[in-house]
Amino acid sequence: MLPGECISSASVLQSQSQLRLGDGLQKSGEVVASHFAGTLNTREGEAWLDVRSHRYIPAVDETVIGIVSEVHAENYNLDISAPVKAVLPVLSFEGATKHNRPKLAVGSLVHCRVLKTSSTAEPLLTCVDKQGRAGGLGVLTGGYTYQCSTHAAQRLLSSAGGKALEKLGESVAFELVVGFNGRCWIDAATAEDQIVVARTLAGGGALY
Repeated sequence: MLPGECISSASVLQSQSQLRLGDGLQKSGEVVASHFAGTLNTREGEAWLDVRSHRYIPAVDETVIGIVSEVHAENYNLDISAPVKAVLPVLSFEGATKHNRPKLAVGSLVHCRVLKTSSTAEPLLTCVDKQGRAGGLGVLTGGYTYQCSTHAAQRLLSSAGGKALEKLGESVAFELVVGFNGRCWIDAATAEDQIVVARTLAGGGALY
């Protein structure tokens, strides 16, 4: 199931009044929908999502998609699905200066590279590659974002995953950014195309 997808299982829906919802599911009125991507599991009186995910452990040079959680004068704090928040200095963008730099807000989505990790400090992020260029890193706007397992993300970033994505691109034009932390961003001409791509990846076993 993808984020926002409604449960269609008749056996589950018939017992909604007594249904106990577990991880990843939420009820709004008479509708039960997924809160994030995962596999639906049910047993008598219960339903939950299995995301097969483990909390992300940052590693140097891995790329991640972070969500700005705090804005400070010299840096941003980002949620990268790790045990602690990560730090992105405000000047860690190609060509950034004190007077000319991206102005991010809480909730902004950023494609970053892990620059430094430590057992005693927050992970340090950057939005430039080793040559000081953006290289595809930076702020992500629009599109459709969802969370998959870190294992699924690694599969998508592998050579086999790349070939599968190329084949999918022959039928629908899209842009995909996958972070090692399991956060994915899809952009396409229409919202419908974005959902088609996400469901094709999930349905084809690329995510789970």
